[in-house]
Amino acid sequence: MGRIIDKISIILLTVFVMGQLFHGHFLIIMVYASIAAAAVNYYLLTRDRSDFSMKPNDIKEHISFIFTIAGSFVTILFPQTSISIPNLLYDITRSRNYIALILCVIGMILGFSYIPLPLYLLTLLISLISVYLSIRSESASIMSKNFHRLRDDSSEKNEKLISQNLSLEKAKDNEIYTAQLSERNRIAREIHDNVGHMLSRALLQTGAMLAIHKEEPVHTELADLRSTLDTAMNNIRSSVHDLHDESIDLSGGINQMTELLRESGRFKVNVEIDAENNMPRDVKYAILGIAKECITNIYKHSSNSEVDIKIIEHPSMYQVVIHDYDINSSSSTKAKSDTDFLSNGIGLANIRSRVESLNGKLSIYTDDGFKVFVTIPIK
Repeated sequence: MGRIIDKISIILLTVFVMGQLFHGHFLIIMVYASIAAAAVNYYLLTRDRSDFSMKPNDIKEHISFIFTIAGSFVTILFPQTSISIPNLLYDITRSRNYIALILCVIGMILGFSYIPLPLYLLTLLISLISVYLSIRSESASIMSKNFHRLRDDSSEKNEKLISQNLSLEKAKDNEIYTAQLSERNRIAREIHDNVGHMLSRALLQTGAMLAIHKEEPVHTELADLRSTLDTAMNNIRSSVHDLHDESIDLSGGINQMTELLRESGRFKVNVEIDAENNMPRDVKYAILGIAKECITNIYKHSSNSEVDIKIIEHPSMYQVVIHDYDINSSSSTKAKSDTDFLSNGIGLANIRSRVESLNGKLSIYTDDGFKVFVTIPIK
């Protein structure tokens, strides 16, 4: 909008000077030519420059250069038309068209003999104003673009910072959770190794005493003691199993298994786990076992590069998908894992037995690499 106002102002000033020198049809021709030249260059020149090099970059700028040079050359052929040079100087300043600038200077020198001195001086003044307005508008445009770029960069950096903060918080929560699981596992092991063994020893001693002391009321009291010890032993076993079950981290286990693929440098592994960690112990063990079989097979035999591992918990079932994509277009050059895994039968049998023990369903697809699809119902 600023450049339109600049051009209108310069045209009005130039037309005023023209009206003092020209009359009739020639004045109309000069006015329309000035307006047309300003409009054409406004359309063709769309890039602001931060340097002073004369380097037209596209076809539109090349056309503008030729058009401006032709207009400047007219002021040499007809020195009286040099009174319209302020219109050209606005676009010359913006485009760095030094060839046209030299032609305009020559035209102004030649026009000195054809234009009255007051009008000539007024034309020089308008030319200076034109150059000033062009430089000012260009600087304002560059500053505006720099401001918008800085604002966009700042917004992008803020988004990245927020994302990194969320990642750090998530990593911190994972570390805390891992530490909790490790501590639970340690407590379960300590209870099992120490308290459990001591209770087992006490039960054996009580059983021996029951065999020796048949008289009452000692026998009855020893039987009650043994019953109490049995109850305590069962409670400890249950607590140890619960602690151990909670210490099994499905996500951590899967990610630890996939490190084998990542560290090899041959695979891009995408892991998606959307399941609660409080799933039953037998389901956790089955999923970890299935993943281990598939990942080991992929590492040994696959010639592909991308692996997807998805574990999704739905309202009625758990879904496990392990997909080793086929990157080859020909079916004859598929990954070796397809045929090796199926023909060997050991890995497939292990997976099938785990799935069937949980009343699940196993499907294997080989049309796009190698895909293991498992569904396990939620009890």
